[in-house]
Amino acid sequence: MYSKVFSAGLCGLEARVIQVEADVSNGLPVFNMVGALASAVKEARERVRISLQNSGYRLPAKRITVNLSPADLRKDGSGFDLPIAVSLLAAFGMIPMQKLNKTLVAGELGLDGKIDGVHGALAMAVMGKEEGFDTFILPSANAGEAALVGGMRVIGAGTLSEVIGYLKGEACLTPTERKTDIFEDENCQSDDPDFGEVYGQERAKRALETAVSGMHNILLIGAPGTGKTMLARCIPGIMPGLSHEEMLELTKIYSVAGLLSGGTSVISRRPFRAPHHSITATALAGGGRNPLPGEITLAHRGVLFLDELPEFAANTLEILRQPMQEGKIQISRLGKSYEYPAKMIVVGAMNPCKCGYFPDLKRCRCTLGQVQRYLSRLSEPLLDRIDICADTERLGRKDRNKCGESSADIRRRIKKTHEIQRERYRGEKITMNSELSGQLLKKYCFLGKAEQRLFGELEESAGVSARGAQRMLRVARTLADMRESDRIGENDLLEASAYKVNARQYWGNKGGI
Repeated sequence: MYSKVFSAGLCGLEARVIQVEADVSNGLPVFNMVGALASAVKEARERVRISLQNSGYRLPAKRITVNLSPADLRKDGSGFDLPIAVSLLAAFGMIPMQKLNKTLVAGELGLDGKIDGVHGALAMAVMGKEEGFDTFILPSANAGEAALVGGMRVIGAGTLSEVIGYLKGEACLTPTERKTDIFEDENCQSDDPDFGEVYGQERAKRALETAVSGMHNILLIGAPGTGKTMLARCIPGIMPGLSHEEMLELTKIYSVAGLLSGGTSVISRRPFRAPHHSITATALAGGGRNPLPGEITLAHRGVLFLDELPEFAANTLEILRQPMQEGKIQISRLGKSYEYPAKMIVVGAMNPCKCGYFPDLKRCRCTLGQVQRYLSRLSEPLLDRIDICADTERLGRKDRNKCGESSADIRRRIKKTHEIQRERYRGEKITMNSELSGQLLKKYCFLGKAEQRLFGELEESAGVSARGAQRMLRVARTLADMRESDRIGENDLLEASAYKVNARQYWGNKGGI
C-alpha cells in the first residue's frame, strides 16, 4: 500500500512543504529511505521503528520504502520522525488516509514514543497557512509558538500514541489557543541598566538617544572606565516596544535558530547581542550546511554591541559592511543563496589606543606608530558606515554624583520620534530614517537655500565620501524629528556634522567618518 503525509523542511528562514511518501510491498524485509537525506534524517529509521514498537505498534515484515520529496532539496533535522511514523502506519492501514490530506505533521521521536520539540515551528506554521493546510500536528513544546499565526488548528501532542489515537478518532486533543496578551509587553524589564544610574556623560547620552531615535550606527570612544560598556547596555531600556509584526518576525528567526527558551513562545523585547571579540566570521554572519542565523541576524530590530571593536579579527569586522549598508546579509552555501534580515543598530565601543589614554599625551604610554597600528584595525569602508561617533569623558569627583534622566523618560521621547517616522513613511517600504537612500533622501530631507549652502560647506570641510554625506543628512533628519520639526535646520546639520567628524582627532581627515 501507498500513503502520503505532509511535513515541512527549513530552507534558511523559510519553510517548504515536504511530502513524506511510504510504500509497503511484499518482498525481502527491508526499510529503505531516500530523498537527499542528511545523517540526522537517515537515523530516523531506527528511531521510528523502536518508537512504534514501544508504543504498541510492531511493523510487519514487509519491504518498506520511504521517500521525502522534492528530491533536489536536502532534508536536515529530526522533525521528520513523526510524519515518517504516521505515513508508515497509514500505509499499513492502521490510520485512515483521508484525515491526512490537509494536515501538516512535524516532530522528533524518542525511543519511548515521546515527541520532542523541533526548530522553526513558527516558520512551518506560516508556510502551512499560506499553502492551505487546516491542521498542524506538532510537539506540545512548540504548540504555543505555532498558534501565534492563527487560521489553523494547532494540535500539540506529547507522545506518538496520542497522535495515533487522534488520527484514528479514538482520542481528543484540544487545539492550542492563540494568545494575544503576550504581544502587550512594554519591552522594558527591571533588570535593564538605567541611564539614570550613569553619572555625567551627557553628550554621549545625547548621541545614543539620537542613534536609537533613527536606528543609526554609533561608535563610542574613550579611556578605560569612562562608562562605554555601561552606556551601551542601557540601550535596551530606551528602545520602544516591538510591533506585532516585528515580534513575529523575530520569533521566527529565533525559532529557526533553536533559541526559544522553554517557557517562551514569542520574542517580545528587542534583542541585545554582545558577542565576544573572539567570535568567528561564520558565527557572526551565520553558517552551516543549511545556514543558521548568525549574531548579525539575531540582532535584527535591536542592537549588535561590539565591545573592544579593534580586537575583533579584521575579516570578521568586514562582514558587517553589507548589513550596515543594506539591512540584510546574503550567505551562499552549496550552490544556494540565503538572504537574512539585519536591520539593527551596530554599537561599537573602543579605547583610542592599546593603553587607552590617547590623545592625552601625559598619560598615554603608546608611541605614535602603536596608536596608528591600533586604529588602523578599523578599515575606512567600515568607518564610513558609522553615522555617529561620540566620546566618553573622564569624570571628576564632583561629576560622579550627577545622575541624569531615567531610561523611561528618554524612551518616551524616542517612542514619539519613531511614531513620527512611521507616519511619514507609511506609503514607503521603510520605517526609519537610517533606511533613507537615493530619491527618498531628496523627497524627505528637503533643505532650504541657507541649509543647502551650509551642508555643502560642512560636507567639504569634513572630507566625507558621498555615502558619508548621505548618512550625515539622515542623522540631521532624525535630529529634526526629535524636536518635532518638518524642516531640517542649520543646528541639525551642525550637530550631525559634529557626530560624523568627531573621530578626526583619532583617524585624521582621511575620509571615512
